[in-house]
Amino acid sequence: MPDEATQTDQSPERRYRSRSTDLSAPLAEIKFSGFPAYMLKVRDLSDKGAGIVVRSDSSLLKTIEIGQELIVRLVLPREYRGPSGNYRSRLEHITEIQEGAFKGHMIVGLSFLARH
Repeated sequence: MPDEATQTDQSPERRYRSRSTDLSAPLAEIKFSGFPAYMLKVRDLSDKGAGIVVRSDSSLLKTIEIGQELIVRLVLPREYRGPSGNYRSRLEHITEIQEGAFKGHMIVGLSFLARH
């Protein structure tokens, strides 16, 4: 009878690198009724607001407008100092990024109005 430890339904690990669940950068989660949740990289973060990176062809850009208020959940990596949690936020601007790693993407500027 085979050893119980060899009777698994899992296939062997084929990853070149080990999987890590630790975040390396802050993320912003935005949810709308009837749409999937958007998890977006935060480029700029302060106690007053955040700049989130959005692909220029993202359906999110068709859903939002300047001046709109929404709830944003900030998810921060361990050991990261800064605001986290849910915030009632206002969309302040949508600006194309002109250079760097995110060139051609959009930065969506949010101001934090209050903790939610």
